[in-house]
Amino acid sequence: MLILVSGEGPTDMGRCLAVDPCNGDGFQPGPMAWLMDQIVKSKLEYSFLEFGLVHLVSKRRLTDISKGLPQRTLAGRKRRQETAYYFRNARALARLAMELAASSNDEVVAVLFRDADGTQSAGRGHWQDKWDSMLNGFRYEHFGAGVPMIPKPKSEAWLLCALKQNQPYQHCSRLEDASGNDDASDAVKKQLAEALGQPPTATLLSELVRNGRVEAARIDMPSFVKFHKRLQSVLGGPPVNRKLQG
Repeated sequence: MLILVSGEGPTDMGRCLAVDPCNGDGFQPGPMAWLMDQIVKSKLEYSFLEFGLVHLVSKRRLTDISKGLPQRTLAGRKRRQETAYYFRNARALARLAMELAASSNDEVVAVLFRDADGTQSAGRGHWQDKWDSMLNGFRYEHFGAGVPMIPKPKSEAWLLCALKQNQPYQHCSRLEDASGNDDASDAVKKQLAEALGQPPTATLLSELVRNGRVEAARIDMPSFVKFHKRLQSVLGGPPVNRKLQG
């Protein structure tokens, strides 16, 4: 099995060092990739990142691909209930995942990371709409192994749950109500920097997750729990390198 991921940059899923997509030595994993890997390791008992089994496609590359997808009308579907940006990105990632499955002759799981309420995504709909739009995008391409990864309001909130100085892992649901705008007074990025006593760089955050300071099994937040359950379900399901029927 392989995992194909796409994020927004170094401080979440990571970055490609040369070619895009990338894996192995060409892939520098970010904290969200390591957090995902914790869940995978707990389910399958080995690290996909350490064995070079995680592939990354950048947000820019995925967006370019999504713009070239043929526009189709879904019979019976109310398009106003979807957020097209997330729908198209999921479609593009599903196609890349199926191409990777065919070229590698292996099963592929696809994980699409996008922050819910960052300044770039403001106005793109509510959290549930975004989640549903990603799933609809995967389904539209008849790909059954797609996993939305949508922190609310953004990835720093999930990390702050574990790293806050006062009662880590306790009462973390309220963090989802904080602002995703980095300029806001209660911005989760500012709260995380205060908890760490230094800027939350990609290198620092990745190491904190990798060394177990952040434990996926202990994060109890609605947006994280939904991602956690979906990923575990996909990992434990039937072969996923084939298109689904219907």
